[in-house]
Amino acid sequence: MTAYSSHSLIKSNGPAAGRLQGVNHLQLIVDDMDTSVRFYRDILGLRLVRTRTKDNYPVQKRGFNMLKNYFFDMGNGGLLSLLQIEAASGSAEDSEPAVTGVWLWPGERVARHPRKMDHLAFDVDSHEDMVWFREHLITNGVEVTKIITREDEHFVESIYFYDPNGIPLEIATFDRAHPRWQDHDPEMWFWDTDPVPALRSE
Repeated sequence: MTAYSSHSLIKSNGPAAGRLQGVNHLQLIVDDMDTSVRFYRDILGLRLVRTRTKDNYPVQKRGFNMLKNYFFDMGNGGLLSLLQIEAASGSAEDSEPAVTGVWLWPGERVARHPRKMDHLAFDVDSHEDMVWFREHLITNGVEVTKIITREDEHFVESIYFYDPNGIPLEIATFDRAHPRWQDHDPEMWFWDTDPVPALRSE
């Protein structure tokens, strides 16, 4: 067996080196949003920054419905996304849904039976970085979506693709230098008109 010095290892390579700026968000699938809010907010101390529901972000595709999607600030710019879903027939017990969010990823690959995490979203600084990565992925034969922008609420824009193992990945940016942030009101991120009991005055 050959022993390698760490100095001889190629630790960074290719034109994408250094462009990813950490994790934009992690997404977890939860069974009960109210219980999850009480854990992540009250026990772990994370701050709620965004709520959406099936009423203002309807998703009914490939065997599931999205019920609620809440985001928490993990610090240093990273977000934790909690997603509650049900089977498309209306009952979570009817069948085990596919990994959520597959309507966003390209092609017909459907990852099933999520294991601890739904997907990983890397962060980049700007829209220009997003354009670069999309072209870079296409050049390297990776099927990738168009750039998806949430202009209605000044949220992240994203591209979606799979790694060679079929693991769903995302590259996202808040693009904070964009002029739209000058009139951003954080209250516009709270779309859920029927929030879970944990978020109501008690």
